[in-house]
Order: sequence, then structure tokens, then C-alpha cells
Amino acid sequence: MKKSSVTLTLGQIAAGGIVGLVGSWICLLVFDYFIWQVLLGDRIHHGFWVGLLLLISLGVSYGAVVVGAGEGIRLVSRKFGADIPLRPLCSGAFLGPPAVVGLLALLNVPWEIFGRPNLILALLLPVLKTLAFVVSLPMRGWVSLNLPVEIWYIFSVPIGAILGYRLAAVEDTEISAEHG
Repeated sequence: MKKSSVTLTLGQIAAGGIVGLVGSWICLLVFDYFIWQVLLGDRIHHGFWVGLLLLISLGVSYGAVVVGAGEGIRLVSRKFGADIPLRPLCSGAFLGPPAVVGLLALLNVPWEIFGRPNLILALLLPVLKTLAFVVSLPMRGWVSLNLPVEIWYIFSVPIGAILGYRLAAVEDTEISAEHG
């Protein structure tokens, strides 16, 4: 791997992480402090309206952070002479935080919910337990050191975005090879 490629990737992760973090703080200020506390205050108590406004707040915040991080990555890429489309960036960035949630969920899988396993489950369960342990090993180490898990969320957006556009480029190459 070339030095400029490593520098580009690290710059993209740093820029995407910083823009995503700043964007999330701005969204927190706008939604939590301005909309929820100042504008709404104690005016809305019904579960439906609170749920709807919370869903809108989360959706807009998540979208703003993803697009902001994507634009940060595109800015760094332009400095290296590459123009990356926003769509594959956002596709990957949207999947980054759910991947972190999945890794966190693997830390405490209640295997006993499967009850007394039948033959197929008795064969699959040890394999699934081992696979879950191996896949979640980096997160286990991180949590055992009492480091903040939020850092994973900050970097999951730009890393997911980078994977999104790089995998989209591979897919485009495969599609053009099939039709060519």
C-alpha cells in the first residue's frame, strides 16, 4: 500500500470523525436545548407526539452527521485529486453505527434463551458462540480497558463511509466487467 493511500485514508477518517462529532454536537444543541427545552418545554406530554418528535430529531441528527462526515471525507479526497460521489459514502456511513451496535450486542448474548438444543442447534451453538467471541474480540478488549465506547461510534461513520465507496467501486468494476 502506498504512503499517500494510507495518508488519504487516515485523513478521511480524521476529517469524517471530526465533522461527524461537531455535527452531532450541533444537532444536540439544536434539538435538545433549543427545540425540546425552549420551544416545547412542558407543552407536550402525549406519548405519540413525543415519540414522533423524537423520531424526527434522531433521523435529522443521524442524517446530518452522516452527510457532514461524508462531505468531510470528500474534502480530504479532493486534496488528493480524487472526486468521490456522495451516495456510496452515505450508504456506508449509515451502516457504521449499527455495526458497532451489533458488536456491542455480541458481548452479552444470552445463549440460554435457546433452551435445550436439538441436534442441529447442539452442533451449531458452539460454532456460533466461538464466532461471536472472535468477532467481538476487539470490542471486548476495548470494554475491558474501561475505554469509552462512544469513540467507536465517532469513527464508525467515516470508516463505514470509506468502506462504502471502496466497495461500491469494486462492485462497479465487477458490473462493467460482466457487461463488457
